[in-house]
Amino acid sequence: MYTTGQLAQKCNVSIRTIQYYDRRGLLHAKRTENGLRHYNDQDLKQLQEGTVA
Repeated sequence: MYTTGQLAQKCNVSIRTIQYYDRRGLLHAKRTENGLRHYNDQDLKQLQEGTVA
């Protein structure tokens, strides 16, 4: 699982880009009890392959 910042860093994009994709429903974050978003390997793969948008 990756936080928003970790995912952004691994994919060389900004945190705002990850947040935008999340708001648009293109990524599917799991929320922790304290509201943090966590992304899985599928989300990482989507971003790396450029198949998000």
